[in-house]
Order: sequence, then C-alpha cells, then structure tokens
Amino acid sequence: MADSKFLSTEDTLKYSSRQASDKRSGLISKDSESSGIASLNTRKPKLPLGWRIAILTLTCLASFGNHWSNGLIVALKTTIIKEVHINNSQFATLVACTNLVNTFLCIGLGFCIDTWGGPLFSVIMALFHLSGSIVMAGSATNNFNNYPVLIVGKVLAAIGDGSLDNAQHRIFSTYFARGGGFAFSIGAIWGVANLAQFTGQSTANIIATNLGTYAWALWISAIIALFSVICAVAVYVLDKWLVVKYEVTDHTDGATMKGHLRRGVFSLKAVRQLPVTFWIVVLFSVFENAGVQSFVSISTQFAQQRLKKGAVIGGWVSSFYLLLPACLTPVLGIVIDLYGQRVSFLFVSALMFLISMLLLKFSHSVPTFIAAYVFYALAQCVTPAPQVEIIRSIIADPQWFATAFAIKKSVVQASIVIITTAAGKLQDDTANDSLDPAVTLWLVYAFVCTAVSGALWVVANWFPTPLPAARLSQVKPSRMQEEVKMLLARRAHTSSVGSDIDIARVDEGEKEDGADDDGEFEEKKLLSDEKALKKAKPGMDGMRWIFLVASAGIIAIGWIMFGLGVEWGVHGSVIAGTTGE
Repeated sequence: MADSKFLSTEDTLKYSSRQASDKRSGLISKDSESSGIASLNTRKPKLPLGWRIAILTLTCLASFGNHWSNGLIVALKTTIIKEVHINNSQFATLVACTNLVNTFLCIGLGFCIDTWGGPLFSVIMALFHLSGSIVMAGSATNNFNNYPVLIVGKVLAAIGDGSLDNAQHRIFSTYFARGGGFAFSIGAIWGVANLAQFTGQSTANIIATNLGTYAWALWISAIIALFSVICAVAVYVLDKWLVVKYEVTDHTDGATMKGHLRRGVFSLKAVRQLPVTFWIVVLFSVFENAGVQSFVSISTQFAQQRLKKGAVIGGWVSSFYLLLPACLTPVLGIVIDLYGQRVSFLFVSALMFLISMLLLKFSHSVPTFIAAYVFYALAQCVTPAPQVEIIRSIIADPQWFATAFAIKKSVVQASIVIITTAAGKLQDDTANDSLDPAVTLWLVYAFVCTAVSGALWVVANWFPTPLPAARLSQVKPSRMQEEVKMLLARRAHTSSVGSDIDIARVDEGEKEDGADDDGEFEEKKLLSDEKALKKAKPGMDGMRWIFLVASAGIIAIGWIMFGLGVEWGVHGSVIAGTTGE
C-alpha cells in the first residue's frame, strides 16, 4: 500500500510539473506571436515618392553654385589679365589647375564617396567650393588683385568642383534604380547645371562693367555657392531623417538602407577586376567627352572669327550649347529609364560630334557654321546622362560606382589638358591667330570616339556573349530579368564558370536577413545575377592591364603637356570644371 501511495504521489508530481511546463510553453508561444504581430505593426512604411523628389530637387540645387562659377574665370579673362597684370601662360595655369588637381584626387575621393556615402561628401565638396570662391573674391577686392591668392582660391574650388558631381550621382544611385528614375535624375541635374553655367557665364562681364569691378561677379558667385552649401546640408539632414523614419531601399544592392558606411565593399585591388566593357567606355570618353567639353574653350573665339563679330555676339552664339542640353537632358534621361539603349546614345553623341567637326573643318559659310554649332549642342546634350548611366550599368557591383566614375573622370581631365594645350600651340603658331588648324585635333578626337562607340554598339547588339555588360546596358528594364537568364544560360553553355554563377546568385530558396519583402528579394536576386555576368572574365587579364597602364599613361602625358604649355605660353582657355562627366 505504501508503495502504491508513493507511486501515486510521484505520478501526481510529474503531472503537475508537466502541466506547469505546458503553461509556460503556452505563454512563450503567445509572447512570440505577440512579438511577431508587434514587429509587423511597427515596421517602417516605404519611402514615399514625394521625399525622393525632395532629395532630387535639393541635390540639383546643391550643384547650382558649382556650375554658376564654371565659366566665370574664362568669361572674365580679358579683365583678369589686365587687372592682375598676368600673361596668357599664367592665365593658362590658373584655369587648368582644376583639371590637373583632379587627375589624381578624383580617384581617392571616389573611393571615399563609395565608403562613406554621397550626402556627407556632397557637403564637404560644396564647402571646399565655397571656401575657394571666397578666397578668389577676396583676391580681387579693394584692388588687391593678387595672383597667388587667386591661384589658391581656384585650387580650393577645384577640389570641390572635381568630385561634387560624383557625390551627387552616388546619392541618386542610392535613391533611384536603373530604369526607375536614375537616368532622369542625372538628366535633371545636368539641365540645372547648364542653366546655372549659362547664367553665370553670360552675366559675368555685365556685372563687372555695371558695378565697376570684376570682384562683384566673384562675390555673387560666392553667395550662390553658400546657397548650394545650405542645400547640401539639407540633403544630408533629410537623408538621415528618412533612413530613421522610412524603409529606404538602397538601389545599389537592393537591401534596406541603414546607413551609408560601407566597410570592405571596395579595395584598390578591385580596380584590376573592372570589366573590359568599362575600359572601352573610358577609351570612348577620353576622346568624346574630352573633345566635346574642351571645345567650349575655343567656341567663343571661334564664333568671333567665323562670324566676324565682337565678343558679345560670339559669346551668345557659343553659349547656345548650354541652353539646348538644359531643356533636353531630363527628357533624354526619361527615355533611357524607359528603353535603355545606353550604348546607342553613346554612338549618337559621337556621330553628332563628328558631323559638327566635319562641317567646321571643311566649310566656312555662316549657315554651315550655325548648323555645326547645332550639331555640337546636340552632342553636348546626349553626352552627360548616358555616360553616367552606363558606368553604373556595366560595373559588376553598383556600390563601386563613385570609384569607377572617378577613374573615368581622372583620365578625361588629363585628355582635356592634352587637347587644349596642343590646340593652343597650333593657334599660336599661325600668323593670324587662327583656330582653323586646331579644329583638326577635335576632328581626330571625333573620328576615334565614333569608331570606338560604333564597334561597341555592334558587339552589344549582335555579339553579346564576349561583353554581356554592354548588352545589358542596351536592354529595356522590363526585359532585364529575361535577358539576364538568357546570357547566364549562354555563358554556362559555352564556358566553365558555373561555380562563379552559383556563388554570386542568391539561392532562390533562401532570403537574406531583412529581405522578407518579395520585391526586395527579387531585386537582390536580379542584382546578384547581373554581378555574375559582369564580373571580369579570367581570360582577359592582359587586356585589362593594357587599358589600366594606358590610362595611367594618359594622366602622365597630361601633366607633361601642361608643363610644356606653361613653357610655350599658350592661350589659357580651358573652362575648368565643365568636365563633370
């Protein structure tokens, strides 16, 4: 009996313990369920379109001061040479320092922008530009007219000018996806930039004449630069607030953005891994971008010689290239967002540039001259948005965008120094200071860039397997997923890179932390598939090294040509800062 009673008591204790355990499990289950419901209820809302438009607007305004001052020094060339008592060689040093400073600095700053984000460096670059503008204005105040101080101010401004656009493009790449407004944002900011430059350039001498000193033109530029700094700070603060308040998707990697700091995303060793398509675009830009942008340096004087009119008429005619892009670049951005065709637009811009230079070289009639400047304006219009967009489109990881863009820009800066210095020497060697021999240089640039873009266009449309990145840059966004699958299948069939593809792709059965939204997961998966296609192919290492060494060589030649230009005393007519793309 005693044993029976003991067993009964023991069973009772087990039962009670089990019951208590079940109650605890039930409470835990309810707590988990409540926690899940609370998590769903506290999930941040998606970022509204209105705030993205606010970021776009403020970022565009933050570039206004930078571009207002772009043509200011060159527009005031005659006055500055007279008041500061300098010669053409010294003026050439003044205006070319922007290009030289940014041949190397752009690359380092591009790496920093990729690491710490566009909003922060947008403020820093705008502050550099403001400080340089104040120093330049101070150098001309109260008849101080100090050349070394003017140089210091120009260098400070050049540091800001060279990478401000890169930081702003990085902001757009975060908030706008390819085919989802990124190209429009680039078109919009360059529309604003062209309007700002046109206004600053066309009013500089009017302000200097009516107010008695060119210092006022520089001080007004500094005031507008202060306005741009305020806008850049507003972008930085708004970006911080939006990340806290809303669920912001970073369109460079498809993940929910928690901040801009990216440790370990990029290393300088990865420069060697940039695909051949990227280096072909750099080669194109060395001739097309540098050619189109640098022609601005002689456009006013060339118009005066051909039209046989004064500086005012020549200036207004040559400034036409700024008005047409201001109207059309945003529209072009929308077209790229909807239809792609980035390589096609590169080819079109090269053709417009070539037609313009052919007309200027082989005809001297006024109607032909006007037609040439219209084609030049069209080339200028088609240049910015496709060139920025295609860099983001062809690199394997969009988070490298600022660094890749900076590499391209550094080489372009050096190319501009080369062509403008050589053109100045050819002009100075003529008996009547004619620019006709110099046009031959721009014609050569136009031929080369047309040949490069034409070859790339043929490959992208009919032979996509060797350069899949070029093909994907042509595709409509709505067909991107289908095209990626087709190119992956071709590569898997024709080569043994299946393991690379598998590693790069996100497993369809798994979702990364924070990717619980189907749309976000699909965007991540598409980006990872694209990355697999755009990765540098092992068999093309030699070609990549050739392009890399050639780019470094162009930068070195740019510095050498600048030194020769100072020794020759060539006309300083480079418009510093207009080479943002």
